[in-house]
Amino acid sequence: MVSLDFHRAPLRPIALLVFTLGLSTSAHATVAVLVLQPAREAAAQPLELTLLYTNDDAKPLNVDVPKQLTVNLTNGDFPPAPLTLTRDSKVADRLRLAPGQYRRVRFSAPWPDTARGTIKIDPVGFDASPMLVTLNRGENQAQIAAAEHCESQATTPVRLATATAAANTSAVPTNTLDTMLSGRFSTFEPTYFADGKNGSNLAKFQFSFKYRLHLPDDPRSRGFLDNLYFSYTQTSIWDLSAPSVPFRDTSYQPQLFYYVEDTGVKSSLFTRLGVAAGIGHESNGKDGEESRSINIAYVRSTVEFGNLNDNHLTLSPKFYYYLSKSGNRDIADYRDCVDFLVKYGSPDSWQLATTLRKGTKHWYGSVESQLTYPLAKLVGSAWGGYLFVSYFNGYGEDILDYNQRHHWIARIGYSIAR
Repeated sequence: MVSLDFHRAPLRPIALLVFTLGLSTSAHATVAVLVLQPAREAAAQPLELTLLYTNDDAKPLNVDVPKQLTVNLTNGDFPPAPLTLTRDSKVADRLRLAPGQYRRVRFSAPWPDTARGTIKIDPVGFDASPMLVTLNRGENQAQIAAAEHCESQATTPVRLATATAAANTSAVPTNTLDTMLSGRFSTFEPTYFADGKNGSNLAKFQFSFKYRLHLPDDPRSRGFLDNLYFSYTQTSIWDLSAPSVPFRDTSYQPQLFYYVEDTGVKSSLFTRLGVAAGIGHESNGKDGEESRSINIAYVRSTVEFGNLNDNHLTLSPKFYYYLSKSGNRDIADYRDCVDFLVKYGSPDSWQLATTLRKGTKHWYGSVESQLTYPLAKLVGSAWGGYLFVSYFNGYGEDILDYNQRHHWIARIGYSIAR
């Protein structure tokens, strides 16, 4: 592999260039230093990062190149750990750049044995955005390394698009926030706080996460243990209009389940098919007449249609069987054994998600809709999360009052994950 590239023509800005450091060589001359984004999926061969030195000045410049580059690696299981990458031995300590020239200088180091899954790479010593790489220690290392090399060597938008398309055929699908969380922890159900009033002023908030019990060497593994998760969701209805401002009810929902976001099943009818199956518990932690508790076994399929990076449709029915029902023997009359989730929207724009339930008796059931929109598009890129608007009508918004119908209610608030 060639470790030092020499060019006289200026390199056009492309998506691989992720940030500029700015390196002054004299009072009036500046060499731009950029870090090239590594391939999104890496083989278990040494980690390699490339600095790009560019002379946009009208006269030749001399540039001192460091012998080492330090980064912090975070994979979700351990605190950030420093890793020192060594400059390629063929590169001199000082480079001379003619006007319009640029050179690539590569630094490398073996991955730590503890590195698994999605790794966040933070360069140390200068202000730079983190880079995310999924480390694949599974089989077919030669194929993974070839795809990694092809993507990292792309020097034009066309080549980058070609390499990205090739990588996407085997890339591990990830949710944006899940990728940022990295490692074993990721989002599960929506996490939000919202308030609304129709009769009583009833705020509602929920937080939810899942934890991957075993992190596989191959991120695409569909083995049972490699995709076994524990999740926890907590949902509360908060009565802000009552004198003591009490929580009307809180439900606690731990689950243990098998989950694969992309089963690999291909069809001209849909884009991606996911599956989940497991056991779950839901209760409100109360005793006496207000005690509510259920245990279920369930299976859920998720079918997505269209371009997953743009507006697309998601259909996700969840079928469950009641293993036990304590304090709510007739709960199936009001929520039955099926939840049907329908979503439409884009990952970087608005999304509407609606969950439908139908009880076994009469017209008992419920509808809950959640509309979200990225705050960054409303108030600036420094903001995270989403504007959150919801609507609920029917039975069973909380497990305490599963058989009571209250006023429909609309709420507005903030969502961390949707």
